[in-house]
Amino acid sequence: MSTVYGIVKQSGGYIFADNVKAGPRGQAGAVFTIYLPVHTVGALAEAPPARILPREKPVDLWGTGTILLVEDEDMVRAVAERALTRQGYTVLCAEHGEAALELLASGPKPDLLISDVMMPLMDGPTMVRQARARYPDLPIVFMSGYAEETIRKSIDLDNVAFLAKPFSVQQLAEAVRAVLGAK
Repeated sequence: MSTVYGIVKQSGGYIFADNVKAGPRGQAGAVFTIYLPVHTVGALAEAPPARILPREKPVDLWGTGTILLVEDEDMVRAVAERALTRQGYTVLCAEHGEAALELLASGPKPDLLISDVMMPLMDGPTMVRQARARYPDLPIVFMSGYAEETIRKSIDLDNVAFLAKPFSVQQLAEAVRAVLGAK
């Protein structure tokens, strides 16, 4: 509701909420009335004729292998895990760097490590340095809501890819495929 309210207010409109008492069928609820300003459009420009572009061959984003996903935000971790699993990967999840290092110590080497940069307890770069002490050639994808250029300057690690947050499922799949395909 706060998003709707913000959009309505930014548009110069108003929103009103009213309770609706139970009717003959016993249904009750709320009614929202939205008033938006009228916008008049001048003469419509004639649309250019549609061009039919040749369809590009779809990129094969299916893969195999094990990915260690390290993300402290539950929702982001759940969505990324589901997306990667649907792409064919086996996904191991950790909510922070220390949990990721425990998984690395107790299991086989993953094919890829995807990690948030900023996390509680242990940040991504610190965790990756320790992971690379054990597996020097482990491919890394860092996820961050901060500007990539700023993050790259603050991380002194080689051979890492970056994925800007927020990202789509498609962007995640493409980033993973690009890193694993380059191996």
